[in-house]
Amino acid sequence: MKSKRKGAAFLLACVMVISALAGCSGGADKAKDTSGDQVAQGPHGIEYAADQTLHTVYSSEATSLNPFADGSANDWEALSNCIDGLVEVDQYKNTVPSLAESWTVSDDGTVYTFKIRKGLQWVDTEGNQMGELTAKDFVTVANWICDPANASGSTLYFSGIVKGAKDFIAGKTKDFSTVGFKAVDDNTLQITLEGPLPYFLSYCGSYMPAYAPLFEKLGSKYGADNNSMYYIGAYRMTTFAPQSKRVYEKNDSYWDSKNVHIKKIISTYNAEATTLAPEMFLRGEVDKAPISTDILDQWMKDSKTKDIVIPSLPDTTYMFYYAFNYMPKFDQKYEPDNWNKAISNENFRQSLYWGLDRYKALLTKDPYNAQMLQSNSVTPKDWCSVDGKDYTEIGDMAAITSRANYSFDSKKALDYKEKAKKELEAEGVTFPIKMLMPYNPTTTYWAKEVQVVKQQLTGLLGSDYIEPILEAGPSTGFLSSVRRTGDYAFMKCNNGATIADPAAWLPAFAKGNNWTFLDQATDPAVKSLADQYYAMVDDANSVYTKSTERYEKFAKAEAFLLNHALVIPYSTDNKDYMVERLNPFEAEDSTSVRFKYQRVLSKALTKDQWSELYRDWQTAKEKSIQK
Repeated sequence: MKSKRKGAAFLLACVMVISALAGCSGGADKAKDTSGDQVAQGPHGIEYAADQTLHTVYSSEATSLNPFADGSANDWEALSNCIDGLVEVDQYKNTVPSLAESWTVSDDGTVYTFKIRKGLQWVDTEGNQMGELTAKDFVTVANWICDPANASGSTLYFSGIVKGAKDFIAGKTKDFSTVGFKAVDDNTLQITLEGPLPYFLSYCGSYMPAYAPLFEKLGSKYGADNNSMYYIGAYRMTTFAPQSKRVYEKNDSYWDSKNVHIKKIISTYNAEATTLAPEMFLRGEVDKAPISTDILDQWMKDSKTKDIVIPSLPDTTYMFYYAFNYMPKFDQKYEPDNWNKAISNENFRQSLYWGLDRYKALLTKDPYNAQMLQSNSVTPKDWCSVDGKDYTEIGDMAAITSRANYSFDSKKALDYKEKAKKELEAEGVTFPIKMLMPYNPTTTYWAKEVQVVKQQLTGLLGSDYIEPILEAGPSTGFLSSVRRTGDYAFMKCNNGATIADPAAWLPAFAKGNNWTFLDQATDPAVKSLADQYYAMVDDANSVYTKSTERYEKFAKAEAFLLNHALVIPYSTDNKDYMVERLNPFEAEDSTSVRFKYQRVLSKALTKDQWSELYRDWQTAKEKSIQK
């Protein structure tokens, strides 16, 4: 169901690849001889292992160690701990300095000047210092990425963003000095944009360097193996044996070495890693394993494992919502004209908006923590903040975010139903209103979910009012043949985002979108609402700085969309339950595979400890955005 542009997928991969599964020797609790060692204590009874060696198992091999080529998620996973960008994201999703210690922005928001940390050393596989990091190391990489001859998959971070990059990438000029990516001196990098971009820093973690003398010498052979590159991250890769093993050791020359606690990572290849990992965890062979839905009940009921199965934090890089199709193109037997008249009536839309019990439906996806996934908004909570406030609590969005039961209110739904029925009958609408609800049969829980939604909505609103029609779509090409062609009436849709700004979630409702086709609505009332919404979005985008004013304007636009029930927010995404001997809240970001800040635990993290740590994390996050 997920639609990913190639480059956007790689950007997501840079921050959230999670296929690495961690492991060590011992039992479910590590059986190691730590006599003579003092075990360090963490919060809530956590004990850190005396031996800070982490073993991981992975199932998909990298095709290249050149992070600037047409990189896949697997390629980035292999290098994510070995190279830093200008900035990084901390455990609270704040953008913080990394290889750049500071930056300034011009008054017009188009020129970013980064100060590169002085004295940072590139190292080889053995940890030998090979040269100092300079601004030229970033420019050399940018030049290579933008050169059309290299067909890099990373050009999306430049084209249309960095001044002059689009023409250079298109081959209209061969002079890279026309591109706004320049080394002012050894420790100053200046990036000039095509225009103001309030969320530009969201891209800057993807601006990574390579040691220019080596990069220029090796050219296309850079990253052919672990010895044909140098390292500027928390770890150096000392062994790279494809489909066998990777070994990483702490980089003692790393600029933030004091926050690198795991000394060595030994990662072993196994094509069946995901399937085998849970039992490997119980044998002490891995420290981290996903517990998939097909074995979740078993693990939750087993006395040996029920206390150590923990949830993953909601994945807010994807959001789900139930969409009304304003340009229905489905078969006449499903009465598209009748549907179009129905959804043009706001009271009808409101009856479904308030009538959908998100919690009950989400139990099919997560029977143990469905409440964590529910959402009252299209933009997820904790996505972005300004001046100490989360976006979803700013301006007009605050009232929507605080709605009880995630906007499920049976009384309101029935009140709207009665109003809608009276108005629609006067317009000649036929009841029950057919609602074509396709689903992708390859998504394991979706067939069950649509059954629950059908039963719940008809149980509340009545089968004489609506007739949900469930239809399995194709197992391949679902997006292109169903959603993008408008072959649905009412369907769960989603989209992803990577930029820390409210504008991230607009594409699904923008002009020319192929999610809801809102801009192609034919009813005058809906067209008027759409035009008002687009005007509000344009007004918000006219504020070029990250500010309360910008966020308030976007909040006004999103609240307008929701208050008129033009779409029904549903949920965040989720990931597998886990068992692990790591504290996920120590990680740079909850979905990161970078091990900076983390420590190996001596025992499996319990669900009670996870809950306490989660509360601590929420409190600390609130404080972090208020700084």
